[in-house]
Amino acid sequence: MKANQSMATIILMSMLSLGGIQSQGINTERKPCKMEDCFDFDRCSSSKKVYIHPMEKIFEVAPQSAIYSKILKYFQESEHYTNNPNEACIFLLGIDTTDRDVRSQNYVKNVNEYIDSLDPAVWNNGRNHLIFNFYHGTFPDYDDHNLGFDTGEAMIARASSSENNFFKGFDVSLPLFHENHPDDVEPKVKIDDQRNESRRKYLVSFKGKRYVYGIGSGTRNLVHHLHNGDDMVMVTTCKHNNDWQVYQDDRCQRDNDEYDQWDYEDLLTNSTFCLVPRGRRLGSFRFLETLRSGCIPVVISDSWILPFTETIDWSSAAIVVAERDALSIPELLMSMSRRKVEKLRDSARDVYDGYLRSIKVISNHVLTIISKRIDDHSGNLEK
Repeated sequence: MKANQSMATIILMSMLSLGGIQSQGINTERKPCKMEDCFDFDRCSSSKKVYIHPMEKIFEVAPQSAIYSKILKYFQESEHYTNNPNEACIFLLGIDTTDRDVRSQNYVKNVNEYIDSLDPAVWNNGRNHLIFNFYHGTFPDYDDHNLGFDTGEAMIARASSSENNFFKGFDVSLPLFHENHPDDVEPKVKIDDQRNESRRKYLVSFKGKRYVYGIGSGTRNLVHHLHNGDDMVMVTTCKHNNDWQVYQDDRCQRDNDEYDQWDYEDLLTNSTFCLVPRGRRLGSFRFLETLRSGCIPVVISDSWILPFTETIDWSSAAIVVAERDALSIPELLMSMSRRKVEKLRDSARDVYDGYLRSIKVISNHVLTIISKRIDDHSGNLEK
């Protein structure tokens, strides 16, 4: 207990020094928003152009992650871009908001100051703005309500969206992806190029971190009980922080040894189903990696709003299991007919190819979702 308290104190002090906790009376809590209440449709009556606020010299020293740079580059080079804010329908910030973990090297602490420097008439309390976020909060609670700056009435496009912080029909739920995710459209995965599905030797697999304390530990610990080393491979490691040995339990050494005996990519490409349990946050890189490998994701992450849920019917492309029911997964999967499995796999492949296979495709689909909302609003007015 003392070790936990000591660590929490250190992190708290770091957050204060980095500006991670709002100590100047700035209200960072979002008010619930709907498109009808927090979006100016009139700005989009003649076009759906995207404007990116410039970075003034005073803020150019702020770090910008590779992912956000690629997202902005896509919009700047697209047909949707305009350098005139008066022509714009959608607005993006020039400053990076994708990583709001104060411990991260990509954390930007002066976002509020940047927003204050914008033309108030253009910022307009965030109306018609789209703010991207992939990582929220920090140790120990990973608060998903507070990004550490005032988002006003902006839409939030974020990974790890939960039912508690997601405004349905207003925000956009994103997948979490690595900076080396393909930038542009890569060739679609062809069924003929896939490993012969009948040769996939594992029914279900998982290889990843096992948290021995804190958020996410309960779910990750459950998968250990599903391992049989034959058709169900569940291997975990306790090595997830520099201080993991302080908190290790009796299983850690044995788990670490077995973990090293299995290859992650081989498990993905040789498994029919792949577990996607929650980590510290609800979403994980594993979700996209699973889909890309042709493996059917089995999601164990209560209250997670899956990516692009507004346009994707995930019930046809993934299995979602409540965390409390994780131990029933083998029975559930073994009871599925071959035809059901084939339909899930084909649908999962189509979803990945259609919506997730590159940063360009992902970024474009965010705009497609907002554009459809605008069109639906116009259609309703004409009725």
